[in-house]
Amino acid sequence: MAELFDQAVFLKFLAALLAIFNPLYGIPIFLSMTEGYSPPERKRVAMVVTATVVIVSLISVLIGEEILALFGIDIPSFRIAGGLIILGVGMSMLNASDRSESDQKAVKDGAQKKNIAVVPLAIPLTIGPGTIATTIVFAHSLPDGAEVVTLGAAVLIACAIVGLGLLFADPISRFFGPTMINVITRVMAIILVAVAVEMVLTGTFNAIDTHYPALKGSE
Repeated sequence: MAELFDQAVFLKFLAALLAIFNPLYGIPIFLSMTEGYSPPERKRVAMVVTATVVIVSLISVLIGEEILALFGIDIPSFRIAGGLIILGVGMSMLNASDRSESDQKAVKDGAQKKNIAVVPLAIPLTIGPGTIATTIVFAHSLPDGAEVVTLGAAVLIACAIVGLGLLFADPISRFFGPTMINVITRVMAIILVAVAVEMVLTGTFNAIDTHYPALKGSE
């Protein structure tokens, strides 16, 4: 079991997931989009959002690399692209005074739809390209069995936290208030930017080793 579970990767991946998911950041959006819903209806939406995020995340863990291979995309290139996406998400979180314009538009558009749980609450507001890219990159760093145990455990824990945040969105929002939620969002954004920078640097060096091995040999 110890060989299948990599604690260092687990903690690092869990921190990255929580930074990207940022449950507190999504609470005001969730409350806005479910305004007027009864408690059972709001609970149902929260459960569907959580289940969708779990399924998409686990699919990324299990067959994400195979999907990339189908399109002829190598991991170093995807690592760089994913790092740039996550960097953009992190910078927008750092610079946003409140919600981003895209989130506000999603709230407005989503309010007109009967089923808002899968789109846009789960995809792309909770899990988007940045999460998928991060999951595939971490999965590539582990053997087949270890990626399921290590990353799967992190996915389940992170998604459970997201689900609890949505189920108890009302009291959490009242307890923290908008100021504290914004502060926590900034902290998560810094973690996200750090993860992105590491992904870009690692991907760049791996790409050079893969496509330009002569450069390494000439050093």
